Amino acid sequence: MKFINLIKYYLFPKRIFLLLSISVFGFSLSDAQNYHFPDVYSEKILLNPAFSGLSDLTEITLNYSVNFYNDLYSASYNKYFENIHSGIGFIAQNNRLGKGSLNNLSFSGIYSYKLKLNYKSIINTAIEIGYIEKSVNSEKLIFSNQIDPVTQIISPDVSEYFNKTYRTYQFSFGTSYISNKYRLGFSIHNIDKLFFNNNENIIKPKFTAHFGKIFSVNLFEDKNKLLITPEIIWLSQNNFHQLIYAVHGIYNIFLTRFFLKQNLKFNIFESGITFGLNYIKFRLTYTYNIAFTKYISVPFSSNQITLKYNFGKQKKINIKNTIYCSKF
Repeated sequence: MKFINLIKYYLFPKRIFLLLSISVFGFSLSDAQNYHFPDVYSEKILLNPAFSGLSDLTEITLNYSVNFYNDLYSASYNKYFENIHSGIGFIAQNNRLGKGSLNNLSFSGIYSYKLKLNYKSIINTAIEIGYIEKSVNSEKLIFSNQIDPVTQIISPDVSEYFNKTYRTYQFSFGTSYISNKYRLGFSIHNIDKLFFNNNENIIKPKFTAHFGKIFSVNLFEDKNKLLITPEIIWLSQNNFHQLIYAVHGIYNIFLTRFFLKQNLKFNIFESGITFGLNYIKFRLTYTYNIAFTKYISVPFSSNQITLKYNFGKQKKINIKNTIYCSKF
């Protein structure tokens, strides 16, 4: 019985990753192909490239998320140039499934242009160009010919080897409207696949729309306001469609977020919470996310750490009810 349990323990996740890699590289059956962190706003330019270049401060953001099958890393840089009303952003992301059995690597550059409608509202529009590489490491997989049918022992000397890497470029577009009362936006990732789609393209276009209402509440009659933003986010890629209900809260140096996520097939449900410290120059947050699905009998969780550093000089604004682009 110990041998059987041991085999199941090692083989079950390996088979998942093998089937996943076959579906991605062989039959193009993967649905949600653009990866997001449990806290979708921890790396906001992944959600919408038009979130780049919003703040007067230069931003550097580092993210790490882990669960039982996936390790996700990212690093990004954002800078706004006031004299030309434009911003630039760069992001690198690496997603390792099954301890490196399936690897997804991407690099992107973003250019954004900020149109100030008045002192209370702006429209930010951005284009993104990126490079994507997906690969399978067969050395981290276990195949049937490695298992001795008599002793049930896994032999590392016998294995199968294959190495397939998929490389492509991607172009994305996004726009966002932000005021002192609302923020909303729309983006299309992999927009080039809409016009040059063929059987070799395993990456499909992804559509995102989001809408939020900003509430500002005075507490204790001090200068610090409590900013509360309920928001709805819609994600769609291939046959994957998801709704995210979020509530953002910021008071003084404290930040918290709550998320509820469901796909439209109602077979996956997630909830998450983010809390941390939010200074002008520095932000550190932790996110815990738990997911329920009919495919696995027990829920599984994800943990995420985000570190953000802002440098430069923030422009002083003396007008009341001015937008706070760098607050989320």
